[in-house]
Amino acid sequence: MSPKSTDRWLEMVIPKAAFDQEQLVARLTQYGMLGLQETEERLEVYFPVSLKPAMPQIIADLTGEWPILKPVVREVRDDGWSTRWQEYFKPQIISPRLAIRPFWEKPIKTVAVEIVLKPGMAFGTGTHATTRMALLMLEKYLRPQATVLDAGCGSGILTIAALKLGARRVIAWDIDPDVADNFHDNLSLNKLSGKAHLNIGDATNLSDYNFDLIVSNIECQPNLKLLEALTRHQNHSPVIFSGLLKEECELFSDAVLNYGREIIEKRYEDEWLAIVIK
Repeated sequence: MSPKSTDRWLEMVIPKAAFDQEQLVARLTQYGMLGLQETEERLEVYFPVSLKPAMPQIIADLTGEWPILKPVVREVRDDGWSTRWQEYFKPQIISPRLAIRPFWEKPIKTVAVEIVLKPGMAFGTGTHATTRMALLMLEKYLRPQATVLDAGCGSGILTIAALKLGARRVIAWDIDPDVADNFHDNLSLNKLSGKAHLNIGDATNLSDYNFDLIVSNIECQPNLKLLEALTRHQNHSPVIFSGLLKEECELFSDAVLNYGREIIEKRYEDEWLAIVIK
């Protein structure tokens, strides 16, 4: 994200205790976590300040699931945490055909499709399992000249991948207005400015879903809402759902079948799940 005058965030401090840290981080990611720092004594978790009204419910949900947690939330100024992690962002080979590199690294000449990224506050650098799985499924299921909906576009990584893999048009949506700078920066780095349209709002409330392929890397409940909207609008295009936890597999699979759709692939990585339906 480009520098902005707004540099305030919500910091949630969670003292370390006997809880499953991987599961907790997965849940925090679902709630919109932007970053995390770990010390010997605690986790320091950062959220956009726009989530302040929702924070009491988030804390109630977390402590309901892990009663041992004692989270404390405060509003803070950015002391550099949002960029320090960037030093760990290295080039990644996603498949023999597809790779991601930070813009300061040298081009990767061994792949046909290279996504160049400027890390920012928007979610999506390819380091997270949900993004990697969505990329692999885009590579597998996207057809040349397809029209694509990117629901929950974040940094624009899936939009860029779709365009470079041959999509004719991509319409991107994200509920967080703070993704806009990073999204447009990344399109520019990939020489794709003007090739995709970014909308700020809820992709589960569109008036139609007339796309050849839909990719949705968001949490389970918004994904379920999108699935219901697609059924209501009688859309039967293939859909890539990522951002799901393995433990949500039965719930989501049952919903797919109840809506009369067919699961054509499931992919797992770490505690995460991605599903393709038609």
